[in-house]
Amino acid sequence: MQSYACRADSRGAAADFRAVRAGGTGRTEILAHHIVQSFAPDEVTPEQALQIGEELCDRFLQGNYQYVLAVHTDKSHTHCHIIFNNTNLYNGLSFTYEHNQGKVKERSWAQLRAISDELCKEHGISVIEPKAKGVSHFEHDMQLQGKSWKDKLRAKIAEVAFYSKDFADFLRNCSASGIEYVYKPQNKVKLKFRLSGEGQQKFTRAETLGEDYTAERIAEQIEQIQKAKSAMERLAEKKNPEKAFAPSKPAVTTKTEPTPTPPTTVADEPESNLSVMTEEEYIKILNEQDMQAQAEKAAPPADPWAEIRGMGRANEIIADLESGGVTSYHVLASFFYKGGHPDDHTDELAELKKKYTAIDTLIAKMKHRDELAPVYKEYNSKSGWFQNRFRKKNAATIEDYEETVKYIKEHRQPYLVNGKPPTMLDLLEKSNKLKSKYNSLLPEHMAFVTKRDTAKKYVRQVRNYMNEEHNRREREKYRQKKLTQQRNKNYLE
Repeated sequence: MQSYACRADSRGAAADFRAVRAGGTGRTEILAHHIVQSFAPDEVTPEQALQIGEELCDRFLQGNYQYVLAVHTDKSHTHCHIIFNNTNLYNGLSFTYEHNQGKVKERSWAQLRAISDELCKEHGISVIEPKAKGVSHFEHDMQLQGKSWKDKLRAKIAEVAFYSKDFADFLRNCSASGIEYVYKPQNKVKLKFRLSGEGQQKFTRAETLGEDYTAERIAEQIEQIQKAKSAMERLAEKKNPEKAFAPSKPAVTTKTEPTPTPPTTVADEPESNLSVMTEEEYIKILNEQDMQAQAEKAAPPADPWAEIRGMGRANEIIADLESGGVTSYHVLASFFYKGGHPDDHTDELAELKKKYTAIDTLIAKMKHRDELAPVYKEYNSKSGWFQNRFRKKNAATIEDYEETVKYIKEHRQPYLVNGKPPTMLDLLEKSNKLKSKYNSLLPEHMAFVTKRDTAKKYVRQVRNYMNEEHNRREREKYRQKKLTQQRNKNYLE
């Protein structure tokens, strides 16, 4: 369970919603909205579902609406139920009025799935892909029988792309491998394929095979494959240096000048014919690597707060967090979402206290029984009229003794020693062990409570900052991706 600006129980949340709604404009009969966010079976834990659901509420509702979030595991798929108030906390306007007017594509609900899908991708879990155009009945039957020519075409294209050096080489290899193609980069439909001799009558547009089969994506994949192959070759040479140099007279090979395009990473370096490395050159490289490793060890430790140094009032916030025992961003991040924490011993301490309190109560009862025993012993020593008369005079003490003995018999069963009732010394020993364990956990737990209370002041602020930074990086990655695609497109054209 999680809630925002209201109580988490249903009755309390309803009352809190009602209080905010009473100060609203009152122009709609809608009281609240219900969102269900579902995940694939066995893909998330309830704690992860709660975290993703809370992030969804933060991004979608922007902190302007009360909500209650509950994770359900009653189905094979874990899912979140989110109910949020229709009335804005701050201006009294309804969600329906502010966000759900106009054309369907302009409404907030149109954004909800996009936000949810984005969160799922960030957390590395699956999303439901939009349905593409369906296939014919014949094609569906062929897929079921494993005879689909589209599947064969996809496999053949992937195979040809793997051993091609660039897109032009890919087109040449297609012709040699029984794939007919039509490539017209100036047209709207740039690339089409057809399998020779497979019964395929018409050419198939590359887009209908999937987004990975367009001219641009094929060119990108070939480039990535070539870079990976180049990197693996260099790695193999480093692992087998005896193959990279001759100990006596090195053989001479002709070098070719590399392409003048400047490399950005090791995998981007232009290819050239490899010259033979001498033993002295190899030893020099090893020495340089050793010096670099030593320099990395001697380097000063990384800034534990590097992730949030760009925040407003960062130094002030960090100083307050460190005074409360929160020593790094990663420690702070452990308090971002409600869930188990290794230093939180609340349940364990409560259980220990419950156990030793029960034992101490039993010990107290045994002491009280011993205090009352002389009166009860005298009562048992009498008989007839004298016993009845003695009981009337000492009724309270005798009844107290009998009730105490009954309590001891009922509550000593868990502490029997070899089937025999425990002595007071046995119980004291058990109680002291439990108290010792309790006292050993208490300092760590109290330090945790201090950290938690300190972190709580800044959790939402830091999380919002991290979300904004993440979104900024994602936008930049998207922009760079588009630039790369445009460069590839220009190259192909």
